Amino acid sequence: MLTTVVGSFPHKLYSPSTFSEKIKNTLGQFDPYKKTIRDIVFDELKAGVDIVADGGVREMNMINYFSRYMPGMKIDGKTTVIKSKILPPRTDITINDINTACDAIWEYKRLHNIPDEEFKNKAVKGVVTGPSTMVYSSMIESFYKNKSDAVLDYAKAFNRELLAIEKKTPAVYIQIDEPILSTGIADLDVAKEAIDIMTEGVKIPIAVHSCGSVKDTYRYLAKFNVDMLDFEFAGNHDNFVTIKHNKSKFKDKIIGFGCVDSAIDQVDDKYRTRELMHKAVDVFGEDNLIFDPDCGLGKLSHDNAFRKLELMCNLNNEFDD
Repeated sequence: MLTTVVGSFPHKLYSPSTFSEKIKNTLGQFDPYKKTIRDIVFDELKAGVDIVADGGVREMNMINYFSRYMPGMKIDGKTTVIKSKILPPRTDITINDINTACDAIWEYKRLHNIPDEEFKNKAVKGVVTGPSTMVYSSMIESFYKNKSDAVLDYAKAFNRELLAIEKKTPAVYIQIDEPILSTGIADLDVAKEAIDIMTEGVKIPIAVHSCGSVKDTYRYLAKFNVDMLDFEFAGNHDNFVTIKHNKSKFKDKIIGFGCVDSAIDQVDDKYRTRELMHKAVDVFGEDNLIFDPDCGLGKLSHDNAFRKLELMCNLNNEFDD
């Protein structure tokens, strides 16, 4: 089975240190995030992760990161505000970082002289914030009378970025983060329609990550026209019961199975994690699973975040023994 990450990872930013970097910084050309993305990918690969991500390091704010590029949206302090009709971004947003992460994969392989056969499952994915989460986490200043219209407009506008990810990067799939769906405040029918609009014309697989309990949302999520649904199971044991008892509704979906708890800053118990992963395989089958943490690990200590990934990957390797 494959392993992946959900999003954020503890990291440090770099200041220009070499003469060349200082010159680039003077010219406004130094990107402090490139080395950071490289570090994150190296850590993920060292832990054993198959499908890596760039760590979302640009702002560590999944709303502002995208809204600053979207005409019709602005950032006021730390809050995104919708000020007019939401239109497509005028430039690519995630492309450079996804490609930087991909370059780091092959640099790691080269530095460690890893044979092709041992590296065949290594890849990168794109991670974006979903339209419902973007809009419901923002303030509407003008233009829109209701949030549903804004959600659909955002989805239509952001379709450009997903098509660019498919065309300009080697991403093997795109993960759409929709944590707002578990709160009960978003219209789930509109959320489903928005995902259809945002992914129109995109041929690579699509995943939706939904945090929290799915007790009240699983019926809607199961109908989303996506290839994978990613849920929390380590820190939300009720989700396993819910999905297990309704697994027939998910028969055409890969389950992203959160098997280490991203909410606690300590390494999960090895035996409990192993038991949870084996239960997942027994219920859903190896062909229908991808293991990952419950959510992003960015708020944890670096050591514990790394060790969680390492635990997950080591236990996953036991299935091949």
